[in-house]
Amino acid sequence: MSVMIRICLLIFIFSQQALGLEQPLDQNHFGQITFDPNKPSIQRWMTCYPDCSSKNKISSELNIESNIFLKILDSNGIPHNDYEMKSRKVGDKFKITYTRSDYEDGISEVVFQNNPKNGFVELMIQSEKDIQVEIDPDKLLIEEDIYGMGSIYNGSWLVRLSDQGSENITALSQVIVQKSSWIGARTRFWTFLISPENHEATANRITESELGLKLTSTAEDGLHHFILYFGPLNTKQLVGSEPELRQLMYAALWDWLRQLCFFIDWIFFWLFNFSGNAGLSILLLACVLKVIIYPLNRVAEKWQDDVNITHSMLQPKIDEIKDNYSGEEANDRIMKLYKDKNINPFYSIKSLFGFLIQIPVFIAVFDVLGESIYLLGESFVFINDLSKPDQWATLPIFIPFFGSSLNLLPLCMMIISLLSAYLYSDKNLNKSLLDNQKRKLYLMSVLFFVLLFTFPSGMVLYWTTSNFLQLMQTQIKKALQ
Repeated sequence: MSVMIRICLLIFIFSQQALGLEQPLDQNHFGQITFDPNKPSIQRWMTCYPDCSSKNKISSELNIESNIFLKILDSNGIPHNDYEMKSRKVGDKFKITYTRSDYEDGISEVVFQNNPKNGFVELMIQSEKDIQVEIDPDKLLIEEDIYGMGSIYNGSWLVRLSDQGSENITALSQVIVQKSSWIGARTRFWTFLISPENHEATANRITESELGLKLTSTAEDGLHHFILYFGPLNTKQLVGSEPELRQLMYAALWDWLRQLCFFIDWIFFWLFNFSGNAGLSILLLACVLKVIIYPLNRVAEKWQDDVNITHSMLQPKIDEIKDNYSGEEANDRIMKLYKDKNINPFYSIKSLFGFLIQIPVFIAVFDVLGESIYLLGESFVFINDLSKPDQWATLPIFIPFFGSSLNLLPLCMMIISLLSAYLYSDKNLNKSLLDNQKRKLYLMSVLFFVLLFTFPSGMVLYWTTSNFLQLMQTQIKKALQ
């Protein structure tokens, strides 16, 4: 009989689990989120890349020990702390429920529920009256601290997402947030967002100096339903979630250029999985893109050769005209020269077009590597973190714009560029024009060194590799000729 009783008990237990009956929890948290036991608020929320169970995870945390980043207020804008909290498990979902017995203000129940599939958190507020959800992520999202031109990656800003795209709303004081749209704050790698699920809400800035928002919600059925997202800005994480969240990636670019970014991001992700090293993946990416855009480079080189041939032919005669004539007469003679040679006066623009057709790839690669969380915390050779300047050595002084560290990679990039300029030759240019072209290349080498000195090392590594490959290609071509 005892055996039968045990079997029956086991069957009963498994049947309850299969039916997904609610099971009480011992603590006021689920996963990486901890809740306040006295009021409907989140005490701590940690998110990780690639996930929190990974050995080499990178985490970001919202912690309200010093700042409460989420408050639930009644229609009068008043928070309450007379809630009774209960926690329970339903299937593979966890629920934290706050209930009130006296709710003349309208709020009777607040429920937080996780979605284990996409990491979202559902917030459901039962109230016949309007409610307010106050969000203050200011100074809680991890920000970058880069000097010089690289400082474009610093800071946090407010965003609104919809199927129309992503919009920076930091300068706006009031925004309407509709169903299937999102509002919140983001940094370079992380974001916190909220979306009304079955109604629309009005978001107002709390103060002009902070990123805080206050959402006022009206729901005819009395259920104010929101979706919360806190996590990394990563194509892999976002592509399988709400489609609007994908708008966060490369949001400052035109849509066609964003599609190019997603294509390059896919190549880089594949190379990263193949090599297992972010730095090596950047080297391989430079090689792969060099092959892909080779036809464009050939077109650009041909156009440049045509311009150089024309320029070498015309320049001596133009210089002679300028030596002997001036003003309108010199201009008339130069225009007559163009006409006699059947050459368009704007022929030099052709070389500019050859350069411009490569610009989209350049912009896309820099955006991909600039926003790629794959580089965060990844080391390579002497670089500790590919998402930051390489900081090869610490300087004894702070230099405005450049900071207090010596970055070796930009120096290597400039040396390769200067060497390329020194070895540059073109049979279609005379000595004077060739010397002038070399001076421009020297100047560009120094300019890029200054501009990219404080940029993330992953981006500089790509540009350095690309310049080295171009130098090798040029010297091999010269040797074959």
